[in-house]
Amino acid sequence: MNVRRILARVAALVGCAAAGAAHGEAFPARMVRIIVPFTAGGLADVVARGVAQELTTRWSQPVIVENKPGANTIIAAEHVARAAPDGYTLLMANDPTLSSNQYLYRKLSYDPVKDFVPLVNLVQTREILLASRKSGLASVEALVARAKARPGEVTYGSYGVGSKAQLDAETFSSLAGIRMNHVPYKGVADVMAALVGGQIDVAWVGVPPSIPMVEGDKVRLLAVAAPRRIAAFPAAPTFAELGFPKMVSQAWFGLVAPRDTPDGIVSRIAADVSAVVSQPAFLDKYVTGVGLEPLNQGPEEFGRFLARDRAEYEASIRNAKVKLD
Repeated sequence: MNVRRILARVAALVGCAAAGAAHGEAFPARMVRIIVPFTAGGLADVVARGVAQELTTRWSQPVIVENKPGANTIIAAEHVARAAPDGYTLLMANDPTLSSNQYLYRKLSYDPVKDFVPLVNLVQTREILLASRKSGLASVEALVARAKARPGEVTYGSYGVGSKAQLDAETFSSLAGIRMNHVPYKGVADVMAALVGGQIDVAWVGVPPSIPMVEGDKVRLLAVAAPRRIAAFPAAPTFAELGFPKMVSQAWFGLVAPRDTPDGIVSRIAADVSAVVSQPAFLDKYVTGVGLEPLNQGPEEFGRFLARDRAEYEASIRNAKVKLD
């Protein structure tokens, strides 16, 4: 952390303490913002808005969502890292924000370990392997056989260099002893369109955006990167069943606050958010009903989860030999 950031942090802490003392306020006394590092309408945004709506009712204070997409979540993360540590600016973080970016980028404008305090890890989605119907690939066995017979000819799509989709593909390639050709796109929607159109052969994608495509018979589901079969696709085999027990992957979304946020505020937010996401109606509308899996991990459990997730990403990125400037 440079001198300017340290001074800004001290000023924020002093300002926060002064404001609280002057008003004698109990948290929350005014509007709370949840910063989402993606465009509106995506999974993280929808879940964040569901949480915001419920907290607005619970707290009798407005809780709003602000979208700050770009730079693999770095723009939003930097914004929240520099915010006052008073609980009024939160971040909907995911695995790139707090786990993989530090190993992908040589220089990062925030510290994913030191600049945030975990609140609640909300949900996760398992990654699955889809194949274009135009590829003729009907199984993982067929994919491996073709890739071994014609190295580099099989194409896989991802939503950007260094994305989970690329890391999953490269991890599987290493496990299977194959080589595939990477075709990066701007986002999941573009990857799905390329799969349907036959511009790429396969892709690793999260469960929710895959459900209508699989059920509509527009793509073929080959395997699930989960320890056991999942409720959304109970007939789909896991990679472990197919001989690849180490091919396990998930993406997650969780709330964090700027470092130095008071313990009392951390506990209050964590408890109330946990209560919100435990409600059956919330789960049905925003989580299980759309193919996500609930986590609802509090600060300490979330912290332990992050330690494991970072270690796994470090190994995965080292194996894939991916580095971004």
